[in-house]
Amino acid sequence: RTHRICCSMMEIHAMPGMPLSSMAMLAPLPAQLGGGAEVMRYTGRSDHSHGSVTGRCMTMMALPLGCCAQRQRKRYQPRCQRAAQPEEKEKSIEEKFNDFTTVLPWFGFAADIQQLHAERRAAAKDAAPILPEKLRKAEPQQLCDALRHAYEKNPEEMPEVVEAVLQYAEAKKTKSEPMKVIDDLCGRWEAVWSGAFTPLNRLGVPRQSLWVEVTAGKDGEPPVATAHSGLPLVLFGAYLWTSCAGDLLDVESSGGNQVLIKFTRYWIDIGPEPRSDIGRVDGGFINSRLAAFGAALVTPVLLEFGALKWLLERFGFERVFEVEVPSPEAPEKKVKLQASLELYLTLLARVAFPDSLSTCPIPFLDVKEGLCVYEIPMLGPLGDLPLHPGGNSATLVARKLSDDEPVLLMR
Repeated sequence: RTHRICCSMMEIHAMPGMPLSSMAMLAPLPAQLGGGAEVMRYTGRSDHSHGSVTGRCMTMMALPLGCCAQRQRKRYQPRCQRAAQPEEKEKSIEEKFNDFTTVLPWFGFAADIQQLHAERRAAAKDAAPILPEKLRKAEPQQLCDALRHAYEKNPEEMPEVVEAVLQYAEAKKTKSEPMKVIDDLCGRWEAVWSGAFTPLNRLGVPRQSLWVEVTAGKDGEPPVATAHSGLPLVLFGAYLWTSCAGDLLDVESSGGNQVLIKFTRYWIDIGPEPRSDIGRVDGGFINSRLAAFGAALVTPVLLEFGALKWLLERFGFERVFEVEVPSPEAPEKKVKLQASLELYLTLLARVAFPDSLSTCPIPFLDVKEGLCVYEIPMLGPLGDLPLHPGGNSATLVARKLSDDEPVLLMR
């Protein structure tokens, strides 16, 4: 920044007996410039033998040394700071890809979904009516009894009971720690109520069939979670099933109240029941979103071959467009790969759904009673739909099924 040196005019009175060029007195008087810079205003008086002469001259007005030093510090301080700071670690190509995708609206929403879910939950808590005293003071066993009574006999009470469960978990700061009870968690869990979908049944939206099956991992591998969602069709009792499966992992930063389902395969079915876990259709080669993005770009032919394979299977042809390649884990082993619609769908879904969307809080879990209250943050915005009551739209209530118990529609 350039500082302009301001000047002022000063009258010099020449008195008899003094030359005009000499000054008998210099009186520095401080003055303030804009911005707080202090300058000196000099007034002079001199005498001359031939009488009084009045003249005007320019006086030098000097900026103080402190202002100049401050300007020098501003000039050189950033360089010193850059020299003192450690060099930033270069981001990996996977991190750069994640940063690139967050520019798009959907991926920006996915990146902020956990923060948006926390804000939505706080708003629902503030808007909730005052709970009855028996629910405010209820302990886990009483809450389990209230949940069971609500979904079996009086579904209208479920939103109030769910709010009580959530407030209890937040006030007591309880830890569900599902990964520590994974043996008891294994089995099928049917969703009996959904804050997003159940209120829509009044508007004529058909009730869905939704359940999650947890199986133990083999040879030290993490457990596997398989989710099925069925929408009833009007054709011979068939359903449109959307299914996905992946590893069930713990989220250490959550303190034991969240799990991450790292989905690695997706598939669709039409029929009375969905297929069970179809396994890693990618052979285990696709281990990141970036790899899935690259595979989806370079193999668009999978869509055409997958559709043709599906058509040939209708006529009894099996194992078409199938090849064997070395396993990524052990080269001496072989993995069978085949072009299919499931593989193409998996590649696209793994790019479109980052881990933030499949990170699920579990505020309440009682494996002995077989009851679980969990949240899917991606369902939260459904509460903003017209005619939807809102509230805890991301929350679901599930009960554990016995081995031979059939799965029913959500209440």
